[in-house]
Parts: sequence; C-alpha cells; structure tokens
Amino acid sequence: MAPSVAENPSPIEKKNVVIIGGSCVAVSSMLTAKKIMPSTHRLIIIEKHSHFHYMFAFPRASVISGWENELFVPYTKMFDSPEKGQTHVELDRSVEGFGTSVEYEYLIYATGARHPEPGNLNDHDTKAGAIQRIKEMQQKIQKATKILLIGGGAVGLELAVEIREHFPEKEVTLVHSRDRYMLSYKYGMHEKSVEILKKFGVRQILGDRANIPEGGFVDDFKMIKVTTKGGKEIECDLQVLCTGMTPQSDLLAKLSPSSINPANRLVKTKPTLQIVDDNFPNIFTAGDVADLEDVKTGGAAWGEADLCMRNICKMIAKPKIQSKELDTHTPMAPQIMLYFGVAKGVVQLKFFGRIFVIDWDFLLKRFFSYNIHASRSWDWLSTPLSKETADL
Repeated sequence: MAPSVAENPSPIEKKNVVIIGGSCVAVSSMLTAKKIMPSTHRLIIIEKHSHFHYMFAFPRASVISGWENELFVPYTKMFDSPEKGQTHVELDRSVEGFGTSVEYEYLIYATGARHPEPGNLNDHDTKAGAIQRIKEMQQKIQKATKILLIGGGAVGLELAVEIREHFPEKEVTLVHSRDRYMLSYKYGMHEKSVEILKKFGVRQILGDRANIPEGGFVDDFKMIKVTTKGGKEIECDLQVLCTGMTPQSDLLAKLSPSSINPANRLVKTKPTLQIVDDNFPNIFTAGDVADLEDVKTGGAAWGEADLCMRNICKMIAKPKIQSKELDTHTPMAPQIMLYFGVAKGVVQLKFFGRIFVIDWDFLLKRFFSYNIHASRSWDWLSTPLSKETADL
C-alpha cells in the first residue's frame, strides 16, 4: 500500500490521477484506488456517457425486452465523496472547478474501441438514448423475417441463438470470415459453438465475407440478396453487423504519435503498461485500446487497470522510483463465458493451471440471471440494483 504523504490536504492541494474512459478499466482502477491511493491525490474519470454500459448483456437485450434499464448504471455514487474523486461527462465544455482543462500528474488512457451496434452503443450518451436504441433493435428483429448477422465473434454467436430461441420462425444466417469461431481460444470453443448453432437452426457460412454496400445497409425491411466474396447469395430483410473493433486512439496520437502501432492503431505499451514514449512516463494505458497480447475481454481489462493503478501509487509514494521496481504485465490466459440463450453456454477457463473448454448449462441455469449478472456492475458503482434504483 502506498503511504500518504500528507495528513489533511485541502482540495486545492490535491493532485489529479485522470482516467479517460469510464468502462471496466475505470471501474477497476477506481476500486483499486479506493484501497491504496494516498490522500494527496484524487481520481478523476472523464467519460461522455452518463451511465456505465454493461455491454455484456446487449446481445440478449436486443432480443428480449423489459429489462434494458438494468444495463446502464449511474456513476453518481461511484465515489464516497467529491473529495475522493470526480466524474465528468463532457470535456468539450466548461466543467465547474476545471473549466475546459483538467491537469493531471498521472493519466490512464482507456478510451477503448468502437464496435458496431448492438454490441456496443458508442454514440448514445444518455441512459434514455441508449435504451431507445436497444428498443429500436428489438423492434427491427421482431419485424424482420430473414436476418443476416455478419461476424462470428461473441456478439454474433450469442445474438444468433437469442433470436432463434425466442423467434424460431425467423431465419438466421451467420457469416464469418474465418474458418472457425473464437480463433483466440481453444478449438473446443469453435466445435461447441458450431454444435449449438446447428441445434438452434442457424445457417452458418464460414470462411467467407459478406459484401457490404458503400454507406452500409438500409433498414427498410425490403427483401434483398446479399452476396459474399465466395459467390453465395443470402436472402434477408435485416442485416446486423457484428464485426470487429476500431481502437479509439486518435486523441493520444496527437500527443504521442510514436505510441500508436500503425498496423492496428492500438497504443503500444511497456511491460509496466506505461506508453512506450519515454517523454510521458506518467501516461498508462489499458483495455481494448492497448496493444497487448491479452484477448480483448472485460476480465483482461480489469487486471490491466489494477496494475496501472498499483504502479501509479508506487510512483506517487516514490517519485524517483526505477522502472524495475514497478510491477509488470503478464498476459491473462484467454477465458470467456458465452451465453447461448437462457439455458445453454460454453466457457473457457483456467483451472489448476490448465485451460478447459466445457459446457456450463448446469451452472448457467442455477447461478446466472436473465440479465447476465448485470447486478454486479451496480455493486461496483455503489448503487445496488433494485426496483427503486433501476431507473436512476
């Protein structure tokens, strides 16, 4: 634990540790900071969304209505008091106490990545706006008769089964550019995913790409034929992109161009999770925007964020600390839980040093809720989920 170097500093004397981005990296950093950050510093999180987005449940919420409000958690009680941290939604306008500029002694760059909707709702800043977008997706799926999903990552796989489970009369086709699903995981994840999709009657096209028109598809529910690079034709009246991510590294690229990997636009890091630019030893990065070996999951981001905050607190306690005294990142073994409808699932986990791929239907039925454990995110942010708090 980093010792405090001042007993009761006034708010003006406090120095800032700033996090850009308010998703899992920010939440994990905040929970660690509450335990070890000295009273000389305060944590400030800059995030455009008014609420934390529990995106792990977005595929299910895009199909099943009535609980969308449980997936957006207010940041208002994230800190015990304003003295221990402040959260700001906008930085393109004046913020009380800061104006349009927030000074920092240390910074964690955690802007994440953009994903196509409904896997992520990047452009909907308010809870009402995000819920409305999910309801619009529900209405589209209800209205469509033949649905094309493009991309066989976790979102595409889960969404395909959710649709077929709740609307078995609808045709669902999943097109994936690779020869197997979940390429970063053991082959068993692919095998079990294929088996479950077949059981639910999802048409699968692997090793092929859908031709996406310039400007994207038009949501007019007219029946069209989408072609693939391999020459196949898919008749459909709704097309949903479930493709990969685009790192949001542009802001840091302006400050430190050398820290951006030109091949993938991810932020290059040192083992300590400081960015590689030696001009900025006080800037760290974690999560989907970081160029790390970890598979991009919430669990990996959580661990990376914890390491960033522990190293920052070490640097606060010992300003002239040597790099070798800081903790270094060890890639997390790829682990994931896939929810295939309300009663089936596949998990890859590390247990006693070995990695296993197993069906987890038994655990899913008994221990996991309809909202895919969204209540935990409310606990993270100090506002337990209830009927009274769900609409905050």
